[in-house]
Amino acid sequence: MRTFYLAAASLLALSTAASAADLSRPVYKPPLVPAAYTGWTGFYVGVNAGGGFGTGRSDFSVPGFPNFASVDLPLTGAVGGVEAGYNWQTGVTVLGIEADFSASGLKGSVSAPCPLGGACGLPLSASYSQKVPWFGTVRGRLGIATSGWLIYATAGYAYARLETDATATAGPVTASVSAHDTRNGWTAGGGIEVALVPGWSAKLEYLYLDYGKASTTWVLPGLPALTDDAHFTMNVVRAGVNYRF
Repeated sequence: MRTFYLAAASLLALSTAASAADLSRPVYKPPLVPAAYTGWTGFYVGVNAGGGFGTGRSDFSVPGFPNFASVDLPLTGAVGGVEAGYNWQTGVTVLGIEADFSASGLKGSVSAPCPLGGACGLPLSASYSQKVPWFGTVRGRLGIATSGWLIYATAGYAYARLETDATATAGPVTASVSAHDTRNGWTAGGGIEVALVPGWSAKLEYLYLDYGKASTTWVLPGLPALTDDAHFTMNVVRAGVNYRF
């Protein structure tokens, strides 16, 4: 019987020592694999601000002198506005549609003698300016989402208010004309968006906007009719914050 008690005590001691050794040994845990962020689906609204630069390419002509002068007018300024849209997410793919409207400070001007002066026999000079007070877009978005990040491409319809003012002087005659119209075109670009606290995200976006060509004929008293074939484009870089419902 004594031998039995000694054996049992020895077995208990060995078991306790083995358990202590197991407790002191570090336990391996496999690393967690980040799951795809699933919060992009739904309506959202936001604000944005940034800067833009554009180019107004104008080819001027008069009867008998086709394309006698060309002007590349640079426009620069700040932009800022609002946006709203809806996203659908399936797996890591995000499809969406977004509309935005922005106020714009883009403007530029040039003042120079006109080469036509020699042809007309008159000293001729002109000033020419353009500005974009506002613009907007309606675009589709296609992106890839992973771990709270969304990288996307975007393209669609663009519109803008383009205001053009010109003044021409030929000898004693001075005339001013203005053309204020809404231009239509297309846009394409891309961006990156990151989820912040629940419901909120921040983005950085680039857009190229092309408003095509438009022809305007101005009749200036004492001067030949002047035709301006203008092609206007813009580049916009902006940051924004969105709230998803």
